[in-house]
Amino acid sequence: MEKNAHAMDGPLAGSGSIPLTRLAGLVAMVQIERPVEEIWFHWTHPDSIRSWNIPYDDWHCPFAELDLRQGGKFNFRMERIDGSEGFDHMGTYGPIVPLESIQALGADGRWATVEFLKIGALVQVRESYLPDPELDLGLQQEFTDNVLQRFKAFVEAQ
Repeated sequence: MEKNAHAMDGPLAGSGSIPLTRLAGLVAMVQIERPVEEIWFHWTHPDSIRSWNIPYDDWHCPFAELDLRQGGKFNFRMERIDGSEGFDHMGTYGPIVPLESIQALGADGRWATVEFLKIGALVQVRESYLPDPELDLGLQQEFTDNVLQRFKAFVEAQ
């Protein structure tokens, strides 16, 4: 498959949802005991994102900016505290259903979806995305799992 096989077509060109075939890949999830409105707030506000968007103890998220609307841009800087390693997670939002789902196209052409699913008194936050073909799948899964666990701990501590 070509690197640009997921160029901006489909939902970013109009309305609709991203075909599930584009989301075959990695999935990470957590269940949180808080109202979906609170969970959504912390997922979508830069001050909160800077607090929880951290995969390891020696990393931080010094910058988070987003325009939460279809076609809006996002940029989250994640890096080691000592500055020896880091990256900008950037892209464009696709369809957004408030309190239910956010779809996005990363600057690298990979699709992702975050879903907020009510299950009784819990909300399951499920992130599905195409993995980076250049990085170890296990490392990517661990990274995402760790970020979601930090998100859960952050939200439940509020």
